[in-house]
Amino acid sequence: MYQKKAQKNNETNAFRYIFYSKNNFVINDISENLDISFPTAKKIINNFLEKDIIFEEKKVGNGVGRKAMEYSFNNFFCYSIGVRLTKNRATILLTNAKGIMIREKTEYFLDSEEIQNEFLNVLKSFLKELPLKIKKKLIGIGISVPGIVSTENEFIEFSSQTRVHLSFIDKIKEELNFPVFMENESNLASIAEGFLTKHSDCSLFTVLTINDYVGISNFQQENLSKDFYFKAGRLHHMIVEINGRDCECGSKGCWGAYVSNKSLLLDFNKVFPNIKNFNEIFCMKYIDTKKGQEILDNYIKYLAVGIKNILFFSNPEKLIISGKICFHKETIKEKLLDEIYKDHIFYRGPETISFSSFNDNSIVIGAAMFPVIDTLF
Repeated sequence: MYQKKAQKNNETNAFRYIFYSKNNFVINDISENLDISFPTAKKIINNFLEKDIIFEEKKVGNGVGRKAMEYSFNNFFCYSIGVRLTKNRATILLTNAKGIMIREKTEYFLDSEEIQNEFLNVLKSFLKELPLKIKKKLIGIGISVPGIVSTENEFIEFSSQTRVHLSFIDKIKEELNFPVFMENESNLASIAEGFLTKHSDCSLFTVLTINDYVGISNFQQENLSKDFYFKAGRLHHMIVEINGRDCECGSKGCWGAYVSNKSLLLDFNKVFPNIKNFNEIFCMKYIDTKKGQEILDNYIKYLAVGIKNILFFSNPEKLIISGKICFHKETIKEKLLDEIYKDHIFYRGPETISFSSFNDNSIVIGAAMFPVIDTLF
């Protein structure tokens, strides 16, 4: 479990206030909202100006008296790199301080057994292509992995059968000379939702990441202190059907064997062998057929079973679904909500369920934001 205790100092609190500000602000805004003296607020603002964290804007006010200077957050005062790393490929993203994508690259590995060396070469190549002015403002590299990052047992898990030693992180730091942060992909998706969307107002929400691996992260924060923590769960292996489908972990009836992208594609391929990728599943010529609808209805049924278990267990304010399925939410949303909430006895209603506005990018955007959040919040 990752836990971040907010630094109890005025500068950190001021940075948070500015980061979330939707409009320009003046020094009095900082002073009044953070309950600090005007001279202290002015000193913080001058420090932020020196570091290019903020811009000076126009002076505001009417009449002939002295007008207050306005300021705004500089989205480009720093940059960060986010990586979505699996045993087969790496998607690398360059973002600004607000998680806006600037450059993206995906590379596939020739040999998954050599993932450490291949990944390092890909990352070095990406960095080499960046302009010097961006490199000078890089704050760090955030890396997501599908499984666990265990400091206790010193391993990084890419799947139930693929692990590398935790020293992998140290090797990246030594080779690149940048701060490196590595976390479970669901936890990083929750970072994107918790700091870049309206869900930052929630004290407790859950992110469900549906890819070839199904994961979950519970994100909790104290709205006053801004302390927060998140913890991932291995819901891919939750049993939803006794003696059901075989799972790669060796068990039968795991949830991931019914609702992962890989399993849904496999189900459709058995009937429609011409389908080449996940998005093609949702072409009308497939899902409008009787057999196609049966497969999709079965998928929705099992997706609802797992979500109901999550709602009973953690009772989140929001449950946010992330992954490629978000591109096709209009196709499944109504039936999914009906399946979840028919005869329901949950504390909250259908408004609890939402689909990520980042679609399939919440993981890599969250990875890029992690160095910013860990360092500055």
